[in-house]
Amino acid sequence: MSAIVQFDTKKGPIYFEVSDSEAERGETLAAKDSEESGVTAKAKKTFEQALQSVKPGIEEALNLLSGLIEQPKETEIEFGIKVDAAAGAIFAKAGAEATFNIKLTWK
Repeated sequence: MSAIVQFDTKKGPIYFEVSDSEAERGETLAAKDSEESGVTAKAKKTFEQALQSVKPGIEEALNLLSGLIEQPKETEIEFGIKVDAAAGAIFAKAGAEATFNIKLTWK
């Protein structure tokens, strides 16, 4: 089963579908009027705060690539972010491992 979790942003709330177990791990239960609209929980963190948890990983990946002796003309890093009601944002796994797809282009 899945549940809807509300994250607040500066421009208004956004909603994510999460598994029931993720929605039950410590977040605040939604108000009665929110439950009628399908929201089962309100996240403890704002969306911006949730994304802060993946920022160091992104910055480290970029720092590592910018340290290459021969700089590529283009750099592309692709990764998945999973939103968790209690933990915030985490790198999503593909299979048994989290993955980054990195594309470097020299021209």
